[in-house]
Amino acid sequence: MCGALGARPLTHQNIPVTYALRDSEILRLLAALPNSTMGRRYGFAFQLMATYGLKAEDLRYLQVCEQESDLWLRSGRHRTELSGRPNEPCKLEALAVVNVDGAPQDWNLVTRVARGERLPPLGTDSEASQHLETYLNDQPAWREIQNNALLSAQQATTDSFYQRYASTAQDRGGEYQESRDDDR
Repeated sequence: MCGALGARPLTHQNIPVTYALRDSEILRLLAALPNSTMGRRYGFAFQLMATYGLKAEDLRYLQVCEQESDLWLRSGRHRTELSGRPNEPCKLEALAVVNVDGAPQDWNLVTRVARGERLPPLGTDSEASQHLETYLNDQPAWREIQNNALLSAQQATTDSFYQRYASTAQDRGGEYQESRDDDR
């Protein structure tokens, strides 16, 4: 089982703390993206990153398994610390983004991946984060999020989607841990 459970923001000296996005910020960002082919592709990437705790480089290694009901990271790509086992596919756990009323967002992500919906250009693994960051930096809603992060001496980056997942998993603690125990 993959996920960012237990991940903590970076705190080393001279390394900024990575900001954990709030669900309301993710929804505002998505709503503000251009209604264009590229805007929808980037929105899809950000939905996946927030819901599954993915890093930018993970986006190219998604696969659907179990009769198209589960999303996995392909063998050999996932970060070993997530599953503890290298070279094995890693099942992803969704932690839905919720709106102000507490309703989870149903973006049909597994179905969209299964159908082959296109993501934005990501380049190589080492370039993926930079490609997404460049796009985000052109978005006024993202610049507002960055300013909010700076107010708390943190930095909003593409890893902020991953930090949102980690923070949400930690906040949901018992509920999330029970569902993970049931899967074993």
